[in-house]
Amino acid sequence: MVNCMSCIFTTLYCTGMRISEVLNLKPEEVKLDQRLIHIKHAKNDNHRIVTISASLAEACQKYLKKSQVCKTSGVYFFDSGSNYREGRVSLTRSYFYFRRFLNAVGIEHKGKGFGPRMHDLRVTFAVHSLQKLSMLPGDINVHLMSLSVYLGHQSIYCTQDYLWLTGELFQNILEKMEDYTSFVASVFDEKAGDLDE
Repeated sequence: MVNCMSCIFTTLYCTGMRISEVLNLKPEEVKLDQRLIHIKHAKNDNHRIVTISASLAEACQKYLKKSQVCKTSGVYFFDSGSNYREGRVSLTRSYFYFRRFLNAVGIEHKGKGFGPRMHDLRVTFAVHSLQKLSMLPGDINVHLMSLSVYLGHQSIYCTQDYLWLTGELFQNILEKMEDYTSFVASVFDEKAGDLDE
């Protein structure tokens, strides 16, 4: 079960998927050779396709090799090894292992509502993705729209709620806006000079 849970948490962190989306994945929805996951039952009855990294595809391959679960249609990709609920890993079991992993690496869980939560892996993915996207040429708002679609949000405003500015990201945005801010500063300096006269 530890191997299964480790792969679940890696998938959450590397894709930004919702925990319910990960737990409900069927084997036929995960195309490791193509590095794609087809989420057929996303929030609000939507579906979308998520690309995955080579390293995540490799981690999933290792998980499949170690698990003795038959991967046929109708069985969940992340299988608990039990016949209960057709082998679907429960949210309760996921939280149990999540807290265990936090404890193992010395991160304190501050209680319900205070986290860290499994959903924070999705938020972390969103922030790290925007950080990488902000380094690309082009309009950052266009990149934000792409990220919003990738995450399966109904609007860009949902994505913006995730993006608490980290110090690293804030610095990058400041650098992108340096020309604008230096112009604004020079205008204020000129106005201040006018007031002195």
